Amino acid sequence: MLARTIAIGAIGLAALISPLTASAQDALRGFYLGAGAGINFWPEDSDLGSNEAEFDDWDWTTAGQLGYAFGNGFRAEGEFGYRPNDVDSVSGVPGASGDFETMSFMANLLYDFRIANFPLTPYIGAGLGAARVSADGVAPATGVTIDDTSYGFAMQGILGVSYDISRNLALKADYRRLWVPDLDFDTSAGNSVNSDYSTNEIMIGLRYTFGAPVAAPVPAPAAAPAPEPAPKAVQPKDFLVFFDFDSAKLTPEAQDILRSAAASAKESGAARVVLTGHADRAGPATYNVGLSQRRAEAAKAELVRLGLTAAEITTQAKGETDPLVATADGIAEPQNRRVEIVIR
Repeated sequence: MLARTIAIGAIGLAALISPLTASAQDALRGFYLGAGAGINFWPEDSDLGSNEAEFDDWDWTTAGQLGYAFGNGFRAEGEFGYRPNDVDSVSGVPGASGDFETMSFMANLLYDFRIANFPLTPYIGAGLGAARVSADGVAPATGVTIDDTSYGFAMQGILGVSYDISRNLALKADYRRLWVPDLDFDTSAGNSVNSDYSTNEIMIGLRYTFGAPVAAPVPAPAAAPAPEPAPKAVQPKDFLVFFDFDSAKLTPEAQDILRSAAASAKESGAARVVLTGHADRAGPATYNVGLSQRRAEAAKAELVRLGLTAAEITTQAKGETDPLVATADGIAEPQNRRVEIVIR
């Protein structure tokens, strides 16, 4: 019942908020691999028949995932996890110790809340599966030990946040609560002992998605001819500088156009130069905002090198929001990978 409540709650919250966030930034679609490590802490006391085993406050944990992102915020994954816990004491049994080792095999459903112009992506999830719990040298009573393995139904809740390092790679950090009720162990005395396992976990890791759009670099358009010399009080002049796919590096054609723009600004006595960076729709929207800003900064650095002062140059980034050529999401359009230069 608890697992069902967690799963229904996670899906319901995602469905409620998704209309507000789905249009903000389209997620990548495709298979992914994830891995993380951290600590499991404050495990609950575990029943051992009429007594209880108290664990150390914390130990380490690790997990790996293979999943699929559906492109609408939802992700489904299979997960393997491992965590050990040392037994600090057992109520009513002086000097009792031992340890538990728990391996979990989970099926998780998660939802990413992607928010426009926000670098972090919160996510929630729930998981159901099975766990293999091994007890080694645990004493449920004086003179009796448990050296046995039990398999049980497992469930977990997940709260986390991720950060896109690149189009495919994300840094993630999450909190998990794992429950494994109704375990049965055989003791050295030949008796059966009912038990359970529950712990908190915090893990940091990486997730690599294979579904990012891939496009071969497209040559940038030929350089525009140098503008006619303009008098001092002439109307504003515009130039366009194009970039290769997923790049903020100036091409030779782009450098030619920037030389023309710098010459035009000097001849007209321009007091202000505005550089607006843009990107195509291949990849996450937040990543594309940063990419278009780097393109504008690269153009600014070249204009400064060509003799303009940094104070008269302003940069801004529009990401994929103002395309020169309208495309569907995920399309790598070379005309949209640009910096617009306006000389006033």
